[in-house]
Amino acid sequence: MLVLALSACTHDDKAKDKAAPATATAGQQHLGAPIAADTPVVALADVVKDPAKFKGKPFVTTGTVTAVCQEMGCWMEIKDDAGVAHVKMAGEKFYVPKTSAGHKARVSGTLVDVAGGDAECAEEAAKQTGGQVAKLQLEATGVELD
Repeated sequence: MLVLALSACTHDDKAKDKAAPATATAGQQHLGAPIAADTPVVALADVVKDPAKFKGKPFVTTGTVTAVCQEMGCWMEIKDDAGVAHVKMAGEKFYVPKTSAGHKARVSGTLVDVAGGDAECAEEAAKQTGGQVAKLQLEATGVELD
């Protein structure tokens, strides 16, 4: 299986008190910024094949949520048939529900460098996914959950 990133998972006490701004529409939950209709849709497998092509450029991808930060909801792991991605909520301005595992996610964001890493978050992701941890990271500006 192709694999996409894990990086720093930072937590501050003020962030824990933030509510995840969300709106529900026809069974979907929208978090963060709205996903623009003109943003290119890219399969995770395509990002794995040529990550340099997508680095720093906005795109939309989809997958099933396999793990979520159980402290705050500041990251999640998603996968499709050919890839896995670690998704960090941009600037921790919004969070995904801790109960999101198993839901389909549509994510708008950019591929970013993995700057260091947080062993605690990597351990939690590995535990939730059965040992597999994504190797490329997306920074999400908007998420839709079904």
